[in-house]
Amino acid sequence: MENRILFKARDLMIHNGVKHVTMDDIANQLGISKKTIYQFYKDKDALVMAVVNFELEEQSLKCKQTQETADNAVHEMFMLLEDIQQIFKNMNPLTMSELAKYFPDAFERIQKHKDVFMHQIIRDNLVKGVAEGFYRKNIDPEILSIYRIETSFVPFNTQLYPLSRFDIGKVTMQITENFVYGLMTIKGIELMEKYKHPETMIANAMVDVIEQIKK
Repeated sequence: MENRILFKARDLMIHNGVKHVTMDDIANQLGISKKTIYQFYKDKDALVMAVVNFELEEQSLKCKQTQETADNAVHEMFMLLEDIQQIFKNMNPLTMSELAKYFPDAFERIQKHKDVFMHQIIRDNLVKGVAEGFYRKNIDPEILSIYRIETSFVPFNTQLYPLSRFDIGKVTMQITENFVYGLMTIKGIELMEKYKHPETMIANAMVDVIEQIKK
């Protein structure tokens, strides 16, 4: 039951925003009493923190799996970009700002995750990309990993990007891709384009096979 409550709260908060989801909403959706929820979560703050912790653990697991399975730094970055697109596909754009305003403890948990775990993930990728020749040799991984972490919250600033004019997912992808392509050598850009357009990779592979047969 605890997991059912957690997963339902997560779905509602992601789609509707954190502020407007009530314990009554969750109870009605699950067909249970509000008292049942309070057996596991003493209040909404505790439930929001549980949802945030679950999301961060899921993100950490995905990032580690991506590191382990990626062919190279560019492939890893490409998969992370795909994850970002998926996250923002169904996420209410006000979720982050509502966390910052109404649930500061949960927001602080996100900040710590960003400043420690995500900082290390990005820095490791930058170091790896330089060593592989896909990122420029003159970049400073420490400086740029901090820069990337701090710019990750920029799309949520509704003063800069008001929701009436901008789609938060598109803003995030534009900022992220600008950062990624700015890192890369020509070799890295060519590889990223191949990952983004797999049909080109297949066509090139077929050409190589035909050339080998001709020989």
